[in-house]
Amino acid sequence: MRRLTTFPRLTEAEFKTACTAFHNRFLQHQDSQQEWTSVDPLQSFNTRYLRITRPLQPNARDTPKSDDAEQESEVEESEDEEALPYTPAPAPEALINYDIILSPTYCVPTLYIHILDPLHRFPPTLDTLYQHLVPSPYASQTRDVGVLGGITITDHPISNKPVFFIHPCRTAEVMEASASGRDLEPEAYLMLWIGAMGKCVGLDVPPALALASSKTENKRWGETRMILVVN
Repeated sequence: MRRLTTFPRLTEAEFKTACTAFHNRFLQHQDSQQEWTSVDPLQSFNTRYLRITRPLQPNARDTPKSDDAEQESEVEESEDEEALPYTPAPAPEALINYDIILSPTYCVPTLYIHILDPLHRFPPTLDTLYQHLVPSPYASQTRDVGVLGGITITDHPISNKPVFFIHPCRTAEVMEASASGRDLEPEAYLMLWIGAMGKCVGLDVPPALALASSKTENKRWGETRMILVVN
């Protein structure tokens, strides 16, 4: 597979190659992981992008229910001999869509995050962002803008709906530091980018996919060393 020509940036062709390879990797190993629901390469008009979907794991405070309230409910039901057993229907599952789109200005992947919820429990507000998307260790970093460029609310470039957005102004700098001098291929770039930029909003590469990627890179490095030794 060809190497990147404009690292730490990507061309459109390299971004397409990365998305296709990453999608194929997910299809090969999706049964070995439970973190992600799907990985889909999509296109709208001339815009190609990759959508990663995972379930939203709600915090306990999303469905508050105290022990006292449960006991009181049990007492009321026991006092009414004719009361029928009641099992509340489970609330519909909410999903998080992570859309990865190549920025035409910065020539790096950008991340747009949208919570898909039939009950509209998670509006695109800063409260939702810090309660349900940003892990605690990254909260202060995102609030202070930091090396990731900050998380804002903007309109999705395709749907025009308000979504969360990681600004790409410093992505090239982050990628260059993260690569540590390695010569990356498109898919390896995308894997590294997700690891560097996605953690602050709960997007982590499942271990099964990361392990498969590591084995592939080690195999290629071994083949390269063998060629050098033979020559």
